Amino acid sequence: MAIPGPLLTVIMIIGDVRERAQRALRSVLSQDIAEQIVVLIYDRADTPADFPELSAPNVTYEWVGKNTTLGVLQKRAVQTATTDIIAFLEEHTVAPPEWARESLRLHSLGNTGIAGFFLSGNSNHYWARVAFEVTYGDYVLSRKMGETFSIPGDNSTFVRSKILRYQDELELFFNTDILLIRRLLADGEKLYRGNFGVYHYNESKMSGAWWALCYWSQMYICNLMVVERWSFIRRLLRLCAVPLVPFVRTYYNFKMAKLNAVAMKQFVADLPAAFLMNSGSAAGIAAGLLFGLQQSEYRFADCETCAERLD
Repeated sequence: MAIPGPLLTVIMIIGDVRERAQRALRSVLSQDIAEQIVVLIYDRADTPADFPELSAPNVTYEWVGKNTTLGVLQKRAVQTATTDIIAFLEEHTVAPPEWARESLRLHSLGNTGIAGFFLSGNSNHYWARVAFEVTYGDYVLSRKMGETFSIPGDNSTFVRSKILRYQDELELFFNTDILLIRRLLADGEKLYRGNFGVYHYNESKMSGAWWALCYWSQMYICNLMVVERWSFIRRLLRLCAVPLVPFVRTYYNFKMAKLNAVAMKQFVADLPAAFLMNSGSAAGIAAGLLFGLQQSEYRFADCETCAERLD
């Protein structure tokens, strides 16, 4: 009997925190269909890694150093992959054993993008918990299973051929994945939230979470201007509206918390910290409108792969 080839390529970008990357990779190698998975790992650390899991037969590892962005590396990985389905898994996550199998099953039903729901891996740290809620938790994503209009680009799986249609914009889309999701939806593709939970570890310091949101938002607004070809007048109007950003986003957090039946007492307690996190987004948008990208795509990649995320 012929042995079936791999069905899923998992793309991971890791950094200086080896134990965290090792834990994430172990969760992939422990999938209940691990023999049908290949893993592509790009290492942004200062020196190459050498932990045992990297020598697994279905793992391909490349040390690339810090002079790289997430968009460049993810684009390279998608172009290198040969499977029909690809997954982007962050080094600060842990996937459940059924993650790959269930994602493939949902793709077989005609869905282009699949995500599960997310659980905080380090909610015992206050700032990690609040940062989680406004990025992956109940203050930003719906708990509802089924077809959806909102999944993250990271920690999700996609049909590779659908992504490759955007060849000229891949790097931009991978640096700010919300633009990829919007494009897929505009093109009529279906997204689905499955009934499996992925643990996500957030920055355990306020400054780490704030700067990550700032750099991401700086990239986002710059890339949005490129995609939508903004005029000078539109940029100026958006700059004038920047002071409203923390209020608008915090109101959105309130609506999502209500939709997800979060206890309002808890949301009110988190409100000042959530507003502070959203002010980081506002600062990044202002910086992007005034100064452009600068080095935000590199700084955000550093935040993602090197920031302190205590257990």
